[in-house]
Amino acid sequence: MIFKSLHNKLLNKKIKKSLNKLTLEDRIKPNPIKTLACIIDPSFPISVENFIDLSASLGLKEKDLKIITFQENKNIYNVFSSMNITPACISFYGNLNGKDSLEFISFEYDLLINFFKSNRFLTLLSSKTNAKFRVGFESVDSKLNDLIFSEQIKKYKDFKSELIKYLKMIK
Repeated sequence: MIFKSLHNKLLNKKIKKSLNKLTLEDRIKPNPIKTLACIIDPSFPISVENFIDLSASLGLKEKDLKIITFQENKNIYNVFSSMNITPACISFYGNLNGKDSLEFISFEYDLLINFFKSNRFLTLLSSKTNAKFRVGFESVDSKLNDLIFSEQIKKYKDFKSELIKYLKMIK
């Protein structure tokens, strides 16, 4: 019990430090967007095809898209995405150490979509991801995203149309 409490404190400290570092970065939306990354909580009613469709709508090919999903239990196979992050991918000290998460953060992306509600593991992963522009939901720390959507957007179709509309408006 004491180890779990200490682990949570170390993880929260690592997240806070990483989020503060993000606020110091100069982030602007690239024009055009050439690479897209998505961090997804598969508990949302959404599929990989939705993000492939979104990337095509942004003029990207499937090779320009990287998706990683959260998996609460590493023993349950996730067919949503080939790349996954689990709580076991975070060291005791709050460092990323999973193969997929380390690969994911090794790339630079033009646009990062944080398609998750409040989740410490995904917040840490996102804060460590090198992205020029970030999109996400209001339930996540506001330092994480540049464009923030209301949680009222329940349907993917609405999210996609709103995202494309705002990306066109932002120069």
